[in-house]
Amino acid sequence: MDKFEEMMQKMQKMSEADRNKAMADARSLCTCPACPTYTDCMEGKHEALFCAVGKTGCAPPQKKACICPTCPITPMMGLRNSYYCILGTEMDLRNR
Repeated sequence: MDKFEEMMQKMQKMSEADRNKAMADARSLCTCPACPTYTDCMEGKHEALFCAVGKTGCAPPQKKACICPTCPITPMMGLRNSYYCILGTEMDLRNR
């Protein structure tokens, strides 16, 4: 079991309040708004943390560059993918 799988098991065992706090803590570290692929629409909807919440609700953005690999959440959660705003969550990508 890798770090991501361990983190998902840990999250499943948390209360809803603790999960919400963990998500808020992760959101405070999220670098999505600094990404070249991040759009004005995403900003207007205050979207971020795509690795956990999934694709943007905006029109699919043009792939410009991706900073997911440099995000502090990546090593913390054991993420191995990128372009979550376009492709979906880490879980989605691992289950393809």
